[in-house]
Amino acid sequence: MKTGLTGVLSGFLLAFYLGILMYVFFAVNHIEKMINFSSAMIFEIIGFLLLGYLVFGKLLSKRIKTGFFVPLVAVTVIYTIILDVINLICVRTMSHEFFILLNLVLLFVYCIVSIPIYIIGKNEK
Repeated sequence: MKTGLTGVLSGFLLAFYLGILMYVFFAVNHIEKMINFSSAMIFEIIGFLLLGYLVFGKLLSKRIKTGFFVPLVAVTVIYTIILDVINLICVRTMSHEFFILLNLVLLFVYCIVSIPIYIIGKNEK
């Protein structure tokens, strides 16, 4: 019961976050009219999938120890915030090539930090 309720509330929060983000992108920022639209959406989907995997992966499998899960969540939240700022502000001002490079560098830094945390924190069987 507790895991089901946690899963439903986590899913609701993720859906609410995605709804707010898409409203800001499409209704406020009109990102669909910009040259970096497809790139921004691809990186936002990657960020959302990472966040969803982290939340629902912990609920369903419990493969990572809590002491390592908390820093992993913190790193993912920081990555998500920086990604959103880049995609909201820099989508207008940067060239397409530099915009993709900036997103790839951010994703690379996230992977360098988060993958060792995840590997060390996995439960050994």
